[in-house]
Amino acid sequence: MTDFEYAFVRRAEVMRRVGIGLLMVAGLVWIVLAVKLVKPFEVQRQYGSTKCDSVLFPDRDAPYEKEASTYEEGQPDACVAERRWPELLGWLAASVPPAVAGAVLLTSGSTSLRLREYMAEHRVAAAAAEKSAAAERAVAAEKAAVAEKAAVADAEKK
Repeated sequence: MTDFEYAFVRRAEVMRRVGIGLLMVAGLVWIVLAVKLVKPFEVQRQYGSTKCDSVLFPDRDAPYEKEASTYEEGQPDACVAERRWPELLGWLAASVPPAVAGAVLLTSGSTSLRLREYMAEHRVAAAAAEKSAAAERAVAAEKAAVAEKAAVADAEKK
């Protein structure tokens, strides 16, 4: 492997690793958001704590519910203030650039490595084909030499 090929492979592997890292960061943000949306939680206050339902699956039989049609209407104010939709959506939006960049870098690095492997396979196949063609040319030249000697011998006999 030449220095150029070594540097090419190293850059491609770094791109793949950075891409995987960025995808892991985005995945971690998504997991935290999923937990915040699905899991019931408790809000600590000076005068005590308030138990809150999950944002996506609120308990409609809660004693503080007053025929609520939305999460905000059916929860105490402390719960609504703790899990605000704009904040959660902001985190989700912030996770998109690392996810996209990670996917692009992972794909680019993997494609670069596969392309290098393909080119190495192609070089090996081309070298084998050239060697085979050279052997065929040598055999053909040898046959031509034998045929020429036979023709000369026939000409001398006549």
